[in-house]
Order: sequence, then structure tokens, then C-alpha cells
Amino acid sequence: MIVSKDSDFRQLAFLLGPPPRALWLRVGNRSTVAIAELLSSSADVIARFAESEDEALLVLPALDS
Repeated sequence: MIVSKDSDFRQLAFLLGPPPRALWLRVGNRSTVAIAELLSSSADVIARFAESEDEALLVLPALDS
């Protein structure tokens, strides 16, 4: 799984599908701590996405401050 803030992986996921799976972080300019909190709080969603055979993209928006 690729984790990125870059939209290029989103485009590849739409064009090519899985694999690889892309986790797109729509967080803007956030601290490493904020990104770690987002990933931690989304662990269940990320695990389900990782188990999916058909999904190529998971978008995680920033947590509200």
C-alpha cells in the first residue's frame, strides 16, 4: 500500500486499479503528529481497505482541529 499526500497516486488508482492500493491523505500542511493521529484513528478503515481486493483508493481527509 502506498500512503501519500500526492494526488498522482489517486489518478493512477483510477486508471489502473489495484494493485497497488493508494491511501491518499488530504491533510494539507499538517504536522507529523496530526498525520499520525489521523492514521491511528482510521486504523479500522485502513485495515478493511487493505483486505479489499477490488478497491484501489482510500481517501482520508484531515481531522477537524
